[in-house]
Amino acid sequence: MKLSLCMVIKNEGALLESWMPGVIDLFDEFVAVDTGSTDATVSTLKEKFNATVVEKPPNGSDPYVITEARNIAISKATSDWVLILDADETMSRTDIVKLKKEIASSECAAHFLTWRNRRNGTIFDDYKLVAFRKDSGIAFEGMVHCNTQRSARRLLVKTGHLPNVVIQHSLDRSKASRDCRSERLERYLQQDPLNWRYQWFLGYAYFQGGDFEKAVPLLRDACNSLSEEYPVECLNAHFVLTDLNARKGIHDKCFRIMKQAQSFYDEVQDDFEVLVNHQMDDWIRDTRRLIDNHELEKVKAYEFAY
Repeated sequence: MKLSLCMVIKNEGALLESWMPGVIDLFDEFVAVDTGSTDATVSTLKEKFNATVVEKPPNGSDPYVITEARNIAISKATSDWVLILDADETMSRTDIVKLKKEIASSECAAHFLTWRNRRNGTIFDDYKLVAFRKDSGIAFEGMVHCNTQRSARRLLVKTGHLPNVVIQHSLDRSKASRDCRSERLERYLQQDPLNWRYQWFLGYAYFQGGDFEKAVPLLRDACNSLSEEYPVECLNAHFVLTDLNARKGIHDKCFRIMKQAQSFYDEVQDDFEVLVNHQMDDWIRDTRRLIDNHELEKVKAYEFAY
């Protein structure tokens, strides 16, 4: 079993040098797609990490779209398995060894890994589906917050979860793409108004920024979609909309939203991504109890890594 590391890179050679020398020997191949570096990143990739580098100009209409670049990296890999990391993510040597051991005997074609995020001194876990067999057909989709779940769901890929294999990620670093994310989501939502992933993320971005007036219709529409194509996004929208109404002290709305969330969760609880999100079931149960007890001040959506 061979494992290729795949990355999309731009002006991040120095960041890679801070952690990759201690782990690069564990990969059978390193494929990097460079989207327009203007520093020494390309030479660093080639000379220090023996990477196969594909140079791809950034997307002409939106330089922050990296979906195609990620899929190019996967297509150039020659190993049985690929692991996709962002340049601002790291993995310890121990975690990479655990990953290789698990996939060597796995009956699954893809695995979710734990995505451990740090923001403002707090640590919270999410997940990413970024380790999979190259021949599985899995690809990244979406212009903002692209991921592989929609592809894997459509292909009926058998997936597993490796909660003890951790990707480390800091949300404290400034990132230009993060600063203009709402503007980009607005643009792509106009082009694809039934993309409930865009709808959910834009609603959450407004919620985070305190603009509840803009957040409510987006979150409400994502809730009411009851989309089995985007079940996690739909449920997340329920949770944040409940939090928002709890802050306003609107008990009846909280009750109705969570009743719908429970019903939808019961329908989609066997979805491969819903199964990975272990906190959903407990959160729904605990929140419904708080609402029943009229303790709205204690209702808080859990943190999302965006």
